[in-house]
Amino acid sequence: ARKRWLVEIERNSINVMYALTRHISQDSKYDAHARLLVKFVEEECEKCDRTIELCLKYDEKARIAEYQYFRSDAAEEAEQLGVDIELAALDAKLRGGGDLFHRTCAILSFACVFSKRCHGHVRDQLKMKGSGITVIKEGLTEFAALLADGHQKSQIERFIAEI
Repeated sequence: ARKRWLVEIERNSINVMYALTRHISQDSKYDAHARLLVKFVEEECEKCDRTIELCLKYDEKARIAEYQYFRSDAAEEAEQLGVDIELAALDAKLRGGGDLFHRTCAILSFACVFSKRCHGHVRDQLKMKGSGITVIKEGLTEFAALLADGHQKSQIERFIAEI
C-alpha cells in the first residue's frame, strides 16, 4: 500500500510540475515564470537532476511496456482480430510510463529553453548517464504527435526547436 501511495505521489508531482510549466508564461503575474525557473537552478540544479532521473526511469518503463505488449498473447490475438497493434502498443507504452516520460521531457525542456545554466547542466548530466538531449527531443516529438493543434502542441514544438 505504501509503495502504491508513493507511486501516486510521484505521478501527481509530475503532473503538477507539467501543468505549471505549461501554463506559466513569461507574461504571468508576480514574476511566476522567473520564480518557477529559479526552482530548477537553485541547490545546484537539484530539481533538474531529479527530473532527469524520472525522465529516464519513465522512458525505460515505457519502452519495456511496449516491448512486452508486442511479445504478449494479447498482441497476437489483437492482430488476428484486425486491431491496429501499433496503436495498441502505443497505448501500452503510454500506460506503462510513456505519458509521464513525455511530461518530464516537457518539464526539462522548460528549464533548458529558459535557462542556459539548466541547459548545460541537463546536457552534462544526461551525458554522464550515457544519454543525451536527443532522448528529450524524441520524447517531445512523440508527445507533439499525440496532441491536437493548439497552445499545448505549439509550446512543445517550440521546445523541440529551441532545446
